[in-house]
Amino acid sequence: MATRLKTVEFCHPVTAAATNNTLTTATQITVYLPETGTKTFRSVVATLSASLTSTATGNLTTRTLQCRLGAAAYAANSQANTVTSSGEDMHIQAAVDLTSHFTTNWSGTSMTFDSQFTLNSAATTAAWTGVCITLSVTYEYDDTSTTQIKTVRIPLNAPVGTLAITKPGTATATIPNLSTELPETSKVFRSIHTVVQGNVQQNAATADITFTQQIDATAAHTSGAFEGLSASDCWFRYVWDCSGVLVTNATNGWYIYASVAKFNHLQAWLVVTYEFDASASTNCFVSLILPQEITSPFGGTTSSDYQRASRELRIPESSITGKNIAAFLHWDQMAALAGLNMRVGTGSFVTYTDNAAVLCGGNGCMIRNDSAFTLAQGLNTLQLDVYRTGTADVGVGCSAWWIVNYTCAKPSQGYGAASHTVLHNLGMTYDGAAANLRTTAAVAPSIPETDYYIQGLGAKYEFYCTGTVQPAGQSVVVERLAAEGGVQWEAANIDFSATDPEIGIRTSYCQTKDEFLRFPGDKGPGRMDLETTRRWRVTLGTGGTTQVTGWHRLDLLVTYHAVLYTISGTITGSSGGTVTISLHRKSTGELLKQTTRTGNGSYSFTWYDPTDVMFVEARESGTLIGRSDDGTAA
Repeated sequence: MATRLKTVEFCHPVTAAATNNTLTTATQITVYLPETGTKTFRSVVATLSASLTSTATGNLTTRTLQCRLGAAAYAANSQANTVTSSGEDMHIQAAVDLTSHFTTNWSGTSMTFDSQFTLNSAATTAAWTGVCITLSVTYEYDDTSTTQIKTVRIPLNAPVGTLAITKPGTATATIPNLSTELPETSKVFRSIHTVVQGNVQQNAATADITFTQQIDATAAHTSGAFEGLSASDCWFRYVWDCSGVLVTNATNGWYIYASVAKFNHLQAWLVVTYEFDASASTNCFVSLILPQEITSPFGGTTSSDYQRASRELRIPESSITGKNIAAFLHWDQMAALAGLNMRVGTGSFVTYTDNAAVLCGGNGCMIRNDSAFTLAQGLNTLQLDVYRTGTADVGVGCSAWWIVNYTCAKPSQGYGAASHTVLHNLGMTYDGAAANLRTTAAVAPSIPETDYYIQGLGAKYEFYCTGTVQPAGQSVVVERLAAEGGVQWEAANIDFSATDPEIGIRTSYCQTKDEFLRFPGDKGPGRMDLETTRRWRVTLGTGGTTQVTGWHRLDLLVTYHAVLYTISGTITGSSGGTVTISLHRKSTGELLKQTTRTGNGSYSFTWYDPTDVMFVEARESGTLIGRSDDGTAA
């Protein structure tokens, strides 16, 4: 038995309309964790998003989200600190940490899951629409189990401007035949939903608007109304449970359109959670989430003056076939961006028409290009270029995240060893009083394997402010302990902001891999151990002369694998003393690992990439006694 770690996701069907200040129960779902034996829950979070409808603006008070497994008592989570209206339309998020609830109440391989919520606004004729609740479960499990479950994300295509007002003649995106696209055997689909998020782009129009999703010629699913009272450009998130209409053994066309030509170059992806037979399967679908930092501002004002962001992805598995790849950008702005252009890899620049001008939250877009990269075993580089031609606004607070999908051969160490992304909430879920600075309790994300390689590590930071002051910037920092070289705070991400003084959800991603050990025994200087208990901190910069306060959420995204290879050899020429044996990467000379032995004899290192060209040096009493030939792990 090997203990592995994974994150799976489920959703409630959307609650189309909810009465203000009234406890409302979402449609019950079943959570499936089919592996045998005891599960150890590391991070379980339920997230609610909803839009306010009203005939006048007003403050938001109570936000309650309570959830339960089976017949257990609800895990209550209520927050009554007032969100002062900025005089604009409102989209809100709430969340609850359910880790202890799952630890106490989970049993067996499936349980019913219920959620109840209350949202209370003082706005005239307030009501709530498009209430969406998702559940992310990160847990340890026995990977010898025959039946296992996983969640993958498939990026869709989204229009580069506003949505059409009628169903397009050609599908906006093609959803592949899941029965063949996902290569594992004996699949049972447990949750399928789309996520659509972005800016409503209501500016200069006060009519309420909706958007519609449709799969082929099935019954169309139309969102609740997005309030147009204040002509506000709100950032929103909408989740549609399409399990009942998507045909899993055929290709599906996905369409999206709106009642009015609004909604600003949206982001969209499909989330598929399914069981499979791990004993009979020989191939694997890998689906990764990778944070990406982008230095602000966007490049400009020509295609030769773009801002480039790139990141590495080391793939350990064999028989790689690239699948779906997309980058999702987030940024702040004061006015609509003119001539926004973006490309990934070898693809061409794509031009986006941006119309959001009075921002209640951030802005964003996506670019999907499945053929822009040729993924292969070993080192891959993901590259993103962006620029704008306008000068009125340049785009700041920039960041992004990737969905990268590929298929591969099942690793000899099992499915759980393959590359995968897990989510750890770091103790912030929009709770407590509004604050400009929040520090987590000391936490230590857990990776159960004794040997592993971290391919990607970063934080997702979301916040919304109260009132009519917005931050001049935001930062995410992580604590360095005294035993690691001195008590101080290491910058994970610091960026500046320029945006409208309106409440709304803002999102940024940062990469923190350079601060932490990539693998046990990593000799990289100054690196910290991710699994050591430490604090994290987020801060909002002061807007003008007024202190900015708000509510915060911070999640850590860890992409890693436990596909292990071996580098071995024999020491000769020792005089019988202690021999220090060092493993180096040839391309950089970087010292990666060290071990010792007494006198002559064999040595071995575990390594994580069979294409990496390495060499070994041996020293006794500081004197070089030998260097190996260059070679790769086997």
